[in-house]
Amino acid sequence: MIIIKGNNPRKIEKVWELVKKDHTGKKVAIVGYHGEIPHNFIRAKQMPTYETMTKHKTLDDLTRFLKETKDRFEAVILYIDCESHLIESIKEATKSYKEQFILTVYDEKVYEQVIDGE
Repeated sequence: MIIIKGNNPRKIEKVWELVKKDHTGKKVAIVGYHGEIPHNFIRAKQMPTYETMTKHKTLDDLTRFLKETKDRFEAVILYIDCESHLIESIKEATKSYKEQFILTVYDEKVYEQVIDGE
């Protein structure tokens, strides 16, 4: 799992840099909260977006999404700007899947930092 941490509101540009190295847009899904995925940026990349996450049930929603879409994508971008305390739980929920995961994490102390958390 690659983690992009920070308070940069345009983290999607860093996400895209990582994705385009290894994947075509058609094999990548972006999952996030309703109204928080930057659609203007994503539309140009033609990646499927799923605004199926809810902040009060993030892990349950993630688990359900992964079961419903198993083996459909090479990579899944979790564009949720979650808090740091959720990282380990999300890693645990995704560890049995073969897709590459990119997770955005909000951290007010850093502007932007990429962590390869494999």
